[in-house]
Amino acid sequence: MGLFSRRKSGLPQRAVIQGHTYDDADLDAAVKTGELAAALSVLGQCRRKPEVRALRVRVLAETLVGKAEALLETAYSTDDPDMWLLAGSTFIQEGWAIRGHGWASSVGDDRFRMFFATLRKAVHPLHQAAEGLPQDAVPWAEMQRAAQGLQAGRDELDAIWREITSRTGTLYPAYYTRLQILAKKWGGSHEEMLAFARLSVDAAPHGDPLAAMIPLAHFEVLLADLQDLIENKHTFKAAMLPNTYFSKVRAEIDTAADKWMVAIPRQHPRALEAHNAFAAAYVLAADPARARAHLVAMRDHLHDLPWAYYIDYDKVRDEYLRAYGKFVLKPAVLH
Repeated sequence: MGLFSRRKSGLPQRAVIQGHTYDDADLDAAVKTGELAAALSVLGQCRRKPEVRALRVRVLAETLVGKAEALLETAYSTDDPDMWLLAGSTFIQEGWAIRGHGWASSVGDDRFRMFFATLRKAVHPLHQAAEGLPQDAVPWAEMQRAAQGLQAGRDELDAIWREITSRTGTLYPAYYTRLQILAKKWGGSHEEMLAFARLSVDAAPHGDPLAAMIPLAHFEVLLADLQDLIENKHTFKAAMLPNTYFSKVRAEIDTAADKWMVAIPRQHPRALEAHNAFAAAYVLAADPARARAHLVAMRDHLHDLPWAYYIDYDKVRDEYLRAYGKFVLKPAVLH
């Protein structure tokens, strides 16, 4: 949305790390080697740590796009649950690479056919991974992503969700995917999605970044409302909406943030992602103290979402730098 782009002048100079919002030296080392054995090793290390495992398989699959068929052949020959999981996850990444992440209206019929065909290839290996490690929630979390893309019916999506929650209570990426499934753009509603986000935060233990489901849900509402305004040529209202919307919902976001940060937060692979969600929300709400706290906690690790919900993808870094200069480098006036 070029409407919300900002000029580069006066932006602070920061060594921004974009698209790497995690701290995992073992995963980085495995990615750097580019060897399948290293990938399987780091997956094998975290079979009892679903948050770590979910992050690692997603990152590894991103680096292996284009090799899913070869991974599947290896899985058949080894019958290793980690190999099955990696193959299935890589098919999902390949599918989304084909489709792209824009609105469905921007995707042609041929690309949709390729997208669906590629996602369907993920289903069998993910079932094999789930059978190999029955208590592992991660194959089901990945299955949920495939089912979402395949536009599975609500009964099937709900059944997969029950499989996930029977194995783990707070798997961050699985909750985020469920949030997307319930969003208006995927055929759900604002009301059901927000209710899910609130229940998720209520159920999460203190110190868990699952609290970020609240700002993330509100960004989904904002995105839908912005789209409606732009389609109806209300450009001035669209330009004003991000700030006015988050000013109105700030109290609920405060409650979620406080539950996460009330004590020393537990170490979590998605903490930097969650700080991005809260930072963007507080930047729009113009809350200097809270914006500063989460911007600093990001440690210059920038996640495209949710910033790209109200700014062009290629302007996300500039938006972050502008916010950093305003709320961190300049003295904040505290309310």
